[in-house]
Amino acid sequence: MIASNYQSKPKSTMRNPQMKRFIAFTRALALIHLRNRAVLFWNLLFPLLMLVIYGLVFNSGAFSDDPTFNYIDWVLPGVLVFNALAFGLITSSTMMLTMRENGVLRRLQATPMPAGQIVGAYLLINVVIVLIQSAVIIAAAVLLFDATVTTTGLLLALPMILVGVMTFVALGQIISGIAPTAGVAVMAGQLGYFALLFVTDMILPIQMLPEWIQRVAVYLPSYAVIQLVRPPLMEGTLASNLSLHLAVAAVYTVVGALIAARLFRWSPRS
Repeated sequence: MIASNYQSKPKSTMRNPQMKRFIAFTRALALIHLRNRAVLFWNLLFPLLMLVIYGLVFNSGAFSDDPTFNYIDWVLPGVLVFNALAFGLITSSTMMLTMRENGVLRRLQATPMPAGQIVGAYLLINVVIVLIQSAVIIAAAVLLFDATVTTTGLLLALPMILVGVMTFVALGQIISGIAPTAGVAVMAGQLGYFALLFVTDMILPIQMLPEWIQRVAVYLPSYAVIQLVRPPLMEGTLASNLSLHLAVAAVYTVVGALIAARLFRWSPRS
């Protein structure tokens, strides 16, 4: 009995330092993100500003003859998705490059913290920040423009937003692996962000776009994610082509993660 108690102690003492390192690193990542002005602008101020502009400038009749159509209810999921898109392509990729340039990744490599915990903490912070930002955007839409949001819709949309975060972060890490500096990553992320923003049914109905763009857009990651998020928030139901859109998002996530892992570097290019 004494021997078994003695043998169990090293296991607990091994777990505690690992958990403490994970919590400390997660907290440090959160502070880095919150002190980053790009996070404040691209993932909070910009989506809120766009939501206000859409609510004040556009009216429902400009996009549909259906008297029950509400443009704010339609565009709110789009704002949530392009917020996650901006975070993945711009903020997340830039943050990884900044940590590489400042030697943070090189110091982490020298610590006993496993690479899996580093990746886990990074993904956790990405998800938490996007969810907080999404809550602020939804609250603004409800308070300022009387958007209709149900509890059922939120519960169904939440896992779909998480799918989007994972997809866009995986694609953003490809940028962080290719770009030589954080400045280049910002420009590359913005280019991809704005290219996807207007052509994948996020803020403009895809039916308004040229036919050739419509044919291409259905294969893009942001189109798949918006089709996953919009039906729950607008109708309280899952997308009719749920499996197809999940498969498209999964392909982009897996392929993006594999390419990002291949391109990952602990240190800047010499």
